[in-house]
Amino acid sequence: MSTGIWAAVSGATAQMAALDVAANNVANVATPGFRADREVFAEALAGAMEGRGAEALRYGSLRSVQPDLSVGRIVHTGRDLDVALTGEDGFFVVRTPDGDHYTRAGKLVVTPDGRVTTPDGHAFVGTDRKPLRVPPGATHVGVSTTGALVVDGAETNARLLVVRFPNPAGLEKAGHVLLRAGAEAGRPDALEPALEVGALELSNASAVEGMTTLVTASRQFEMLSRVIEAFAQVERGASNIMGSR
Repeated sequence: MSTGIWAAVSGATAQMAALDVAANNVANVATPGFRADREVFAEALAGAMEGRGAEALRYGSLRSVQPDLSVGRIVHTGRDLDVALTGEDGFFVVRTPDGDHYTRAGKLVVTPDGRVTTPDGHAFVGTDRKPLRVPPGATHVGVSTTGALVVDGAETNARLLVVRFPNPAGLEKAGHVLLRAGAEAGRPDALEPALEVGALELSNASAVEGMTTLVTASRQFEMLSRVIEAFAQVERGASNIMGSR
């Protein structure tokens, strides 16, 4: 098989991946705290070390998806349990069955048994490294600008844990609004938060950029598909000629 068809297949694979990423970003434009995905491609050349000559060369594309950690726009909701981080490098800590994860989504929910969780039921972690709880019988719960829980008008010692990482690029997606810390991220350090209460940070995905990518990737995929088919026809024709001799 010619190296040309492998290059075309590699390009088509890359465009399919770009379509998946763009579609996911567009679908989550309205998801508070969502970090847009971005693809990182690296071209790979294999077969050259096998001593089989130029016909053995194979082109491929290695891809990975990394989160875009830029800050999203903050919108006011008026809800006392909605909080937005005003700094660029902080993350709330939430406890999941897979360990502690990190998020910019500050929509807090108080369960009937007093736990403070995300809408998906993951507990927000306090500065004492334990899941946050409110006392039984509390009738109104809010959050102060420093992250302290305010219960029935009185500020408590329970406070949201906010951390930052030496290398945020080491964070990986673990769902729509959660991140996990890889070894490259380094050890998280507690951060004195500055919060905007009654507000949420929106997704940092751009609908316009996502739709543009969808259209562009679709057209390029269609073009590369035609190139692949053309190469296939040429090879079939060559095989027929060789077979008739």
